[in-house]
Amino acid sequence: MYYLDRSLATVAYALLVFGSASAVGGSGMTITVANNTTSDLLVTAYDLNAGPVQKVLSSEKINSFASISVTINPDESGHGHVSWTATSADGDPRTCGQDDNVGLSDSGTVHVYANAACKSR
Repeated sequence: MYYLDRSLATVAYALLVFGSASAVGGSGMTITVANNTTSDLLVTAYDLNAGPVQKVLSSEKINSFASISVTINPDESGHGHVSWTATSADGDPRTCGQDDNVGLSDSGTVHVYANAACKSR
């Protein structure tokens, strides 16, 4: 019985250690993508530090004054790099926006907007 209790304790300890390491020392960082406009937006965002570049949002609807948290990869100095595009979800004519945010810190915020006429394709 003693060996069974000790084995269970060892397994529980290992799960605790590995679970804590991934939560604290993981390779990702969390940022917030925030829509600070009165319009609902469709947002696509890319993690430019990922190799290859990784899409972290794909035409995700973000309501006015709402936000979404995403996980991205830090560079060697611990900063994130995100490129995004946004299109108004409603209204005619549609408006668009885009930007490239570099040097993001963990728990940082990227503000998205669509305040320019969309370019025709």
